[in-house]
Amino acid sequence: MASTEAVATPAEGVKVSLSSLSLQKSAEDKSANSNKDIEESGLPADAQNILKMIRELQQKIEKKQQELQALMADQSLTPEARQSRAGMLQSDLGALTASLMSANNSLAKLSQNGTLSDAQKDQAAALIMKK
Repeated sequence: MASTEAVATPAEGVKVSLSSLSLQKSAEDKSANSNKDIEESGLPADAQNILKMIRELQQKIEKKQQELQALMADQSLTPEARQSRAGMLQSDLGALTASLMSANNSLAKLSQNGTLSDAQKDQAAALIMKK
């Protein structure tokens, strides 16, 4: 007796591939516009520069965390190589986190010394939270 089994095949979807040049252009466009809200905020230049630095550091930290997650999932590396690379990434994360804390402290000093009004403090806090 011959039995027939239904084999489920995944549905074909649309696959889009972008060239490295178009990916780079897209990233440049995004980074050029990513701080437009800060620049148009009307906050003092010192506060704007600190906010841009904070945003950049947050992005770098997020990228390093993604690299670390990908590394830990990479089974092609030996445990020793994975551990060594993870140590380097964790060191980078520590340095970036320290820089972020320093930038946050600089912004807090601007808030405390009267450079920023209460409304500007709220605006700066909202800009920090925005990605």
